Amino acid sequence: MLFPSWYQVSSSRSLSIWGNCLTLLIAGGCSSSNNTYVPPPPPKVTVAHPVAEEIVETRDYTGTTKAFESVEILARVEGFLDAIEFEDGADVKQDQLLARIDPKPFAAVLAQAKASLSLAQARRKSSQAELSRADAELANMKTQLRRVEDAQSRSPGAVTEAEIDMRRTAVMTADAAVESAQAAIASSEAEIAAAEAEVTKAELNLSYTEIHSPIAGRVGQKNFDVGSLVGTPSTKLLTTVVRTDPIYAYFTVSEQDFLRFNRERIAQDRSMSSTNSGGEARSVMLGLGDEEGYPHKGIIDFADLALDESTGTFLVRARFDNPDELISPGAFVRISIPMQKKPALLVSETAVGRDQGGAYLLVINDKNEVEMKRVSLGGKHNKMQIVSGGELTPKDRVVVEGIQMSRPGAVVTPVEQSKPTSPAEEGTATSP
Repeated sequence: MLFPSWYQVSSSRSLSIWGNCLTLLIAGGCSSSNNTYVPPPPPKVTVAHPVAEEIVETRDYTGTTKAFESVEILARVEGFLDAIEFEDGADVKQDQLLARIDPKPFAAVLAQAKASLSLAQARRKSSQAELSRADAELANMKTQLRRVEDAQSRSPGAVTEAEIDMRRTAVMTADAAVESAQAAIASSEAEIAAAEAEVTKAELNLSYTEIHSPIAGRVGQKNFDVGSLVGTPSTKLLTTVVRTDPIYAYFTVSEQDFLRFNRERIAQDRSMSSTNSGGEARSVMLGLGDEEGYPHKGIIDFADLALDESTGTFLVRARFDNPDELISPGAFVRISIPMQKKPALLVSETAVGRDQGGAYLLVINDKNEVEMKRVSLGGKHNKMQIVSGGELTPKDRVVVEGIQMSRPGAVVTPVEQSKPTSPAEEGTATSP
């Protein structure tokens, strides 16, 4: 005996138990009449109807600001800086003295020019006196010539031909003296005109030694210190004065937007800019980089004469009040132009899908099947998307949540959105 008797009994019982289990498993596996496939329920998606509202759509752009006036303060004469009368970055008034160039050399030139003018005037007086003397001499010579000619006519031979010739020669000499005096007067008149021009030039140069601000504004940093030589080709610019209230913002619009603006302008009898006659200027809004929305309001005051052929854009300038000088020249800003008020359909931004064919929305039909509708998008309005074109209607049920579980043709379980999608407050719509 290889194994004890208790081992044989235990083994027999184990085999019997395992046999019974195997029989039950086989019986259960072969009985498949009650194990049928049950499809999962349609996925739940949240839907909402488009909101129909009248909105003011806007077109948004980026632009740069530029000072309303900016003047380079130049030294118009060459000399040494005698004084600087401003502090860097200070506010200055119109005609305020900013700097002074040493005036002594220019005063000396002016004195010399005035002396030359006085000399020319004295020469004119001398020439006038000479003309008077020559006129008198000519009249005397003519009288003497008439006397000898009369004597010769009354008594032939009473006066010799030589004496008559001498008298005639004296008349011609006196006449030449008159012409010479007249030429001397003309010459002195020219000298006076030239001397007066030199005096005017010297006075201007002397006045240029005092440099004033032509506008009111804020002065920049001085480029030279007292004692520096200024006025040479490389040392003309002393500083800059800018006026930033109001302030300009320049930006470009596309040709399509430009045509739309023009059509609205014609329909409303409104001018393209405030400088054109007739109609009201178009309003515009501005926002800085750290600001929400567009808190600064202004008007378009200039539009370029033609489209830029290289870019297909149109240059536009807007003017904004800037009393606190918050907006600085050279800043990048956001520009928003409100359009006409019009009815529009609004949907949640999360409802919009995009593929190679463009933007689309998923809607649920009466059979709870998903359908795709192609749409054209406008701007944004109170964090909602404007639908500007397509087949969308206010009665459509648009999928706003669960888009990833929806596909065209699939059946879903739509659940109405509990919170209304219509914004509570009014606002303007922004362009895409």
